[in-house]
Amino acid sequence: MIKLLRDILSGDIFATQWFRNQYKLIVLICGLFFVYIYFGYQAERQQQKLNNLNKELQDAHFTQQTINAQVMTLTRQSSIARLLEERGSLLKESHQSAIKIE
Repeated sequence: MIKLLRDILSGDIFATQWFRNQYKLIVLICGLFFVYIYFGYQAERQQQKLNNLNKELQDAHFTQQTINAQVMTLTRQSSIARLLEERGSLLKESHQSAIKIE
């Protein structure tokens, strides 16, 4: 164990027969390791982007609901009559029912 640690630290392990026979496998494993790390970070970035888009979508949904409620309030007959009265308009609400023309 101590000899192996000494060979690794001194660099003598690179001169051994085992290492010369297995260096292609070691390079392949290291390359796959870096690819694995890269795709892990890539997936994490995509997950963060997805979370941000979901937050924006939720904010847009709540904004749409708020605006829809405001429009519904403003388009009520009583609200329109009140606004016309406040602005001094001469338009008045009709009390006659609509007639269907055929």
